[in-house]
Amino acid sequence: MRRLLMFGAAACLLVAFTGCGSTAGAKKDVTITACKASPTGDHPSVAGTIVNHSSKSSVYTIHVKFKDASGNDVGDGVAGVAKVDPNETAKWSATSSLSNKGNVKCSIDSVTRNAIPTT
Repeated sequence: MRRLLMFGAAACLLVAFTGCGSTAGAKKDVTITACKASPTGDHPSVAGTIVNHSSKSSVYTIHVKFKDASGNDVGDGVAGVAKVDPNETAKWSATSSLSNKGNVKCSIDSVTRNAIPTT
């Protein structure tokens, strides 16, 4: 029982310091509209849209995986969008952390949506 209480206290502190994040519904808000390899073998890029289906203005953090034609990881990308109001649409883009020659496939690895506190 003591271990459970300590875990609960640690979880409460984590939420207090980082804010409440959502991943399940947030991932449904995000789509990829373009995934492009660099013609010069530089860093691939990805772009997409967000439609905020929540009831609050939110901050989005999107983590994307880049893979080559064989399915090998060839980099990661992260995009952040500072504010998307409820039922509004925003654009996002990210660039791979690594350069790559050849075609790439992009997939959304995770999405975090944090409600912006109202004052």
